[in-house]
Amino acid sequence: MTYVGRMMGLAILVSLISVTMPGMAWSGEDAPSNHPSPRHPWPALLQQADTLGLPTGFLTHIDPKFVTVTFEDLRTYAAEYHPHDHTMILNMRLSFNEAGGALADLAKMTHHDLALLYHELLHAYLDYLYATDHGQALTPTDQRVLEAANAQMACHYRFVRINPIRQLKGATELRFLSDQDTWEVMNETWAVFVGWVLWTKLELFQDHLATKTWTPPLIEQWTQRLTDAVKSGELLGYYEPDDPEERQIARKRFIAPSNGLTPQDVELLLTTVLGESPELVQASTAVFEQYQTGVEPAPSCE
Repeated sequence: MTYVGRMMGLAILVSLISVTMPGMAWSGEDAPSNHPSPRHPWPALLQQADTLGLPTGFLTHIDPKFVTVTFEDLRTYAAEYHPHDHTMILNMRLSFNEAGGALADLAKMTHHDLALLYHELLHAYLDYLYATDHGQALTPTDQRVLEAANAQMACHYRFVRINPIRQLKGATELRFLSDQDTWEVMNETWAVFVGWVLWTKLELFQDHLATKTWTPPLIEQWTQRLTDAVKSGELLGYYEPDDPEERQIARKRFIAPSNGLTPQDVELLLTTVLGESPELVQASTAVFEQYQTGVEPAPSCE
């Protein structure tokens, strides 16, 4: 399967479907601190991710008790996140020895699975920002992300164009989305990008995230890959219609390019959430600014 094909597969693997299972722990065999209570998995995840140079800043803002992580032999999707009970369900292959008792060692995960994991972790972070029952005060950084998300859901991800037939990129329909569909479009659009960022950086840095830094040649390769991804549509978000009748026609509705990621979204996610360098942020926003000049503008909310 081609790189683009694999990423397209990643982009459509996540949905919100209710499943109830007991909590599980993250794996870690070397130190006692890597064996937290099954109900408190976050410390081990942060320790492993930090060691590998993976982004941890936004994860440190989440109350360790907030998310319940479970594993299931998923058939349709590779992972699911359920905001109603703050539960993340991962495919069994992401568990230690595929036994469903703990998360596999991050260092042994494929780029695909690390990207998938971070896709879900972004869902968990946004869920945390909007939850009112976690009892923790949001940081100024969290407030900025929350305000940006609210602003985008007020218009850009609410009054949208969709591609009813994804292969026909020029055929679009206008939709005014429900609160639920708007929330999902914003969530999936941002999470698809975060997963793509992790996958691409792991490939360019050849897994050495903790020791390598961005250089002009790496920035150039990143820019070309991002340009290709934007043009191919693999970074476009989607939602599952909350209207049962529409869901019988199409389980997923993909957003048209006019309502895809904005340069402001990209800057927020790379800077505030993932902590990337100004050089990378500038190169990335320039790609989206250039692309927007050639696509139909987003519909006006006025």
